[in-house]
Amino acid sequence: MATVMDYLTAPEFSDDRLTEAINVAAYDTGRPAQLGIFRDVTIPTTFVRLGITEDEIAIIPSRERGGESNVNMRKDRGVLNLDIPHFPLDDAISPADLQNILQWGETYAFTMLGEVVTQKQAAMRMKHERTWHHLDWGALKGLIVDAEGVVLANLYTEFGIAQPSQAFSLGTAGTNVPALLRSVKARTGKELRGSSTSGIRIFAGSTWFDAFVSHGSVTEALKYYMVPGQPNPNRDDVVDEFRFAGVTIERVDEEFAHRRPDGTFEMLAAVPANEALAVPMGTDYFRRYIAPPDSIDLANRAPRPENKIFVSTNDLPHGKGKEIHTESNILPICTRPQIITRLTM
Repeated sequence: MATVMDYLTAPEFSDDRLTEAINVAAYDTGRPAQLGIFRDVTIPTTFVRLGITEDEIAIIPSRERGGESNVNMRKDRGVLNLDIPHFPLDDAISPADLQNILQWGETYAFTMLGEVVTQKQAAMRMKHERTWHHLDWGALKGLIVDAEGVVLANLYTEFGIAQPSQAFSLGTAGTNVPALLRSVKARTGKELRGSSTSGIRIFAGSTWFDAFVSHGSVTEALKYYMVPGQPNPNRDDVVDEFRFAGVTIERVDEEFAHRRPDGTFEMLAAVPANEALAVPMGTDYFRRYIAPPDSIDLANRAPRPENKIFVSTNDLPHGKGKEIHTESNILPICTRPQIITRLTM
């Protein structure tokens, strides 16, 4: 008579099938992912070497894995070596997942095991995506961070790049907000150096957004605002976004959990309440590097772009079940961070 462990050795539960299954859904956690800001780029190594050329951060061809340059982080002659952040996450199919299920039979067993595996993989996938979401927002601030919020590198300070900023003085009645937006667009266009963009989107914290919408120069300009299918911020409840002076302004209320040194968690806003980020969309300067998993078979091989998570399984001792190991190796980065402008009140 076949046992549960026998069923788990079926092709349907192989590592390749589980890896394929966990990557079926598109990554869409958070606005950076939903808007497709970062382009996936796969690499055969677990680190990248960043150099600076004409104020643009370039990826320098790396050496073989395990070679001299495979270090966590080092700055030397304008070169920064960074490990691709490695995010492992484990779970297991245990007797508790199957105990006290009275109905049995081969067909039912496969269905039941499939549901258990699917639920566990969905939960692990969600945790990986929340981690990537945190990294995406860090990259939009010119930072490389780990899952606990520790800043691994500040690209502005590492390479001596000035971070553009613009004070909007939204508390001053006489501020010409449309003129300031035109200034931001002009500066961004100059920094893009002819690269194409589909437009500028401002990700605004809640306080900045409310002050912007209620500013006199904005409300005056919006008296005759008529865009089919879009609310008028003067009259209607604007929750998500609207266009003004050639840019899209979006209120961002996203948060993520940050682990404190004492092990407790605090919720941090993706964008501080009194700030905003002006980001050019549709450019090639935003990339998400995907490295190979920690596996002998896949070492030094660039993964497929759709495989952001890798799954492997192993039998637990004493017939206790099967361990499910997942990992992702992701590094989002803006290779020209000066195209992003920090906006203050």
